[in-house]
Amino acid sequence: MNKTIHILQLKKTKNYSIRIFSLILLLFTFNNIVAQQASAFAKKKNYLIGDWVPIDITVSVEKDTRIFFPDFNKKDSTKSTNIEVVNASSIDTIKEGTNYRYHQLVNFICFDTGKILFEPIPILVIQKDKTDTIYTDAVLVHVAGVAIDTTKDIKAIKPPLKVPYTFKEIAPYLLLLFAIIIIAIAAFLFYRKIQRDKMPKDLKYILPPHIWALQELDKIKQQKLWQNGNVKLYYSQLSDVLRSYIELRFKLPAMEQTTEEIMTSLHKGVVKQKLKEPLHQFLSMSDFVKFAKAQPDLNDNENAIHIIQDFINQTKPLEKEQTEKPK
Repeated sequence: MNKTIHILQLKKTKNYSIRIFSLILLLFTFNNIVAQQASAFAKKKNYLIGDWVPIDITVSVEKDTRIFFPDFNKKDSTKSTNIEVVNASSIDTIKEGTNYRYHQLVNFICFDTGKILFEPIPILVIQKDKTDTIYTDAVLVHVAGVAIDTTKDIKAIKPPLKVPYTFKEIAPYLLLLFAIIIIAIAAFLFYRKIQRDKMPKDLKYILPPHIWALQELDKIKQQKLWQNGNVKLYYSQLSDVLRSYIELRFKLPAMEQTTEEIMTSLHKGVVKQKLKEPLHQFLSMSDFVKFAKAQPDLNDNENAIHIIQDFINQTKPLEKEQTEKPK
């Protein structure tokens, strides 16, 4: 009898130990489950075809645990051909005591109607060099098609909406237009330069003013204009050479000025008084010949060219000034 009681007590003790061990193991497993949880849910259950289906993914893990969400930006992030990922938000992290909670919102779009099942999403978990994969819940939503009223007439297709152009869209065309304008201007300047190079050079703007003027006076002298009765042309050409020389040498608008304006411009600081008197006489005589048809005598005609030659020789730049001018 005592032996039987002893055996029964031993069995009760073994059963009690097994129960305690099982309870501890269950608590440990439950704690591990609570420490690593993944869930997913949709904000609502019913959607229309083409609507975005936002799904919240939440993962809770212990401290010093690394997790890796799937890369939803990949084209093949979903196995279904009727479900595509529109976009995914960045992953938010919230500390809750000794645990951390991670959250990400992913927007899907469905191209089929009926009951659509989003399969569990795998989350990679690494804790103390141990790698594991936990899964979220599967999400079931209902996608309905657009109701069509067959009792009404078929309406015409609406034209595309007119969307205003943005600067980013217009910018390439503006740059192209700007480049075409620049090329056209460069081509025009290059063409004009070529045409200008083909034109005969005017020695008046190439040679020093006094050299050019003296050469022109020699040409006039060889023509013997006044000896052949062309007195007006003779004085007109001499006047043009003199005015051009004054304009180039002293930077005065002598070609547009009257005789009195030229003499006023050639003030004492520019030309000496003794050179202005014969110059004034020649210009006045030239005006009388051109506008009053005056007929100077032979001496005046002969002296006219010598007056201009003497004025040029007296006012031409010195050798020192000519050598310093190119510098």
